[in-house]
Amino acid sequence: MANKPSPAVDRAVRIELLRARAAIERESLAHDIASASRALEPRNLLKRWLPGLARGNLSSLVWQGVSLARRYPFISSTVSALVMGRRGKRSRLLRLAGGALLGWQVFKAWRDTRGPDTGPPAR
Repeated sequence: MANKPSPAVDRAVRIELLRARAAIERESLAHDIASASRALEPRNLLKRWLPGLARGNLSSLVWQGVSLARRYPFISSTVSALVMGRRGKRSRLLRLAGGALLGWQVFKAWRDTRGPDTGPPAR
């Protein structure tokens, strides 16, 4: 005859299984939260939304913008209305910041096409 475990042992085993399952779920939740917070960092959002800019490939970013403007003409009209429509100080600062960003990206693209920097000559 087989010995049946007592109801107290069954209950203790079930409680331990539930505790283990809860610990696993807490660990999984903590991992998912950390993963979501990494995905929502500005750097990762930028990489997802503008992959050409994140890689430093300005020409692909420009062509991506051109294709979006062709596909959705209201984007270009909205952007031009926002940038050109205002005459205030804020608009000038926005244009200056956009020009500076564009200049920086062009400089980076030009520097990357030059090849590796040789630096000063060795003595």
